[in-house]
Amino acid sequence: MTLRAVSSYSEAGVELPIFFGRLGQTIAGLVRARRVAFWRLGHDRSLAVQPEPHGFAADSPIHQLRIRMPVDAQSVIERVVFRDELDLANGSSPDLDAFWQASGLAGIRNSAAVSWRAGDRRIGALVAYDSRRGFTADDLWVLRVAAMATGLMWQYREAEQKLDLTAERLEQAAAARRQLLENIASGGDEARRRFASALHDDSLQLLTAAELQLARARTESDPTRHDAQLDELNATLKKVEDSLRRLLLNVSTKATEVPLGLDEAIRTRLESFRTHTGIEPDIDLRLPTYLPEAIGSVVFKSVSEALTNVEKHAHATRVRVSAQALDGGIRAVVTDDGKGFVVAETMYVPGHLGLVAIRERAQLAGGRCRIESEPGAGARIEFWIPVSQ
Repeated sequence: MTLRAVSSYSEAGVELPIFFGRLGQTIAGLVRARRVAFWRLGHDRSLAVQPEPHGFAADSPIHQLRIRMPVDAQSVIERVVFRDELDLANGSSPDLDAFWQASGLAGIRNSAAVSWRAGDRRIGALVAYDSRRGFTADDLWVLRVAAMATGLMWQYREAEQKLDLTAERLEQAAAARRQLLENIASGGDEARRRFASALHDDSLQLLTAAELQLARARTESDPTRHDAQLDELNATLKKVEDSLRRLLLNVSTKATEVPLGLDEAIRTRLESFRTHTGIEPDIDLRLPTYLPEAIGSVVFKSVSEALTNVEKHAHATRVRVSAQALDGGIRAVVTDDGKGFVVAETMYVPGHLGLVAIRERAQLAGGRCRIESEPGAGARIEFWIPVSQ
């Protein structure tokens, strides 16, 4: 009966004060007591009654009592709470009755109490008051069953609250991480915009002016004396200009935007890769039609960084790029058959900061990154970015 009551009240999802009030009424009926109360043990070793004790009037002093536990290990309440020991004589415990009267509960005729606990944790005490026929050993057994079941329920409720709090904190952390990711992405785009503008308005304009000056110098000089040197200088300027224009393409914010979708953005980047390297890449893209803008930007930038690393350092003849939806996120892999490198040195070797950025970008987005390579054995860069968190 007691276990069914605890289970039914708990499953009903009622607030704790109502739960304890109803349960106290049920326990009182089982042990034929007029009043029942659950006492909670505080961190300061004081006892306070759980709200809605059964049978006590609203103006009863029990609602305001804070009873300090005696220091004496042999005191009756110490033995009840920590050792679940109570000696009954003639239907009551004179020592326990005296304890309640001394604490401010006048008019107590008799009482019986058991330890209220959850496993090894002592929550407090379950106490029944004023039995018409006096309390028996069977009544103590009923109280112990009720206290045990209620302790388990209490532990379960606490675990639920901790789980809810943990879930809330995880969601807050995920939201903060998403916001940070978006801020970093927008900050990076702004830096790219300023750099691209300065590159276009300054360096490339100066190069164009230098080419015009070179053309004038060619027409005004002795054509037999300086043609070879002027041709060589002109070729050098052309190479510098081409290099700067490629850099402008790579750092331009337009190159990192994905307005037409991630699939098309990656294919456009691979077409640029094919033009610059002469390598026909192997492509396997199976991407969803819609992705959050921040996630698409992270995936695209990381693939682009990996391809830039191949262009600059790999001396590869074959490159494969794959990307697909997997496990609630996007998994991308870029492999090449180039000269490879020592992975542990990528944090320190100039020119490989892009690989560091890929790893950090994936971790910041809540994903993961794995870089595999050995000298002479090519490289494999794999990362996974969650779509939602």
